[in-house]
Amino acid sequence: MCVAQVLTAHLLPPWQALGSLCSPWAAPRVGPLPQAPAMVRISKPKTFQAYLDDCHRRYSCAHCRAHLANHDDLISKSFQGSQGRAYLFNSVVNVGCGPAEERVLLTGLHAVADIHCENCKTTLGWKYEQAFESSQKYKEGKYIIELNHMIKDNGWD
Repeated sequence: MCVAQVLTAHLLPPWQALGSLCSPWAAPRVGPLPQAPAMVRISKPKTFQAYLDDCHRRYSCAHCRAHLANHDDLISKSFQGSQGRAYLFNSVVNVGCGPAEERVLLTGLHAVADIHCENCKTTLGWKYEQAFESSQKYKEGKYIIELNHMIKDNGWD
């Protein structure tokens, strides 16, 4: 028996339950499909790789609403991205990292890797891989997300 037969066998008359419902040679079914049993839970596939706790204020991707960071991980709001203002975060979720490359930014030479939303693939900002000046070492391993790519989500009043 196939999966559809197992799920629907108890809902059909005996002469239909014994037939091969999954066979390509079976007669086409007329009428609506039977309801799935109560114990079978049909749900959507998981969209994001990680979900942040509902009780905290968080930031999400402005394009697809994937969770990105908790407000508790925000380090600074006074950063400049390539397209405007940006925030510096200690950690983020649901982002992918590109290859690291050296760039001269406003605060000097850094090795950075572009980050993108894993769900919609939009470039969000970058990750500081290495800072070459001692005064900028605190940025290493931190993330920049530009404001125009994120929204405040959950718990902001």
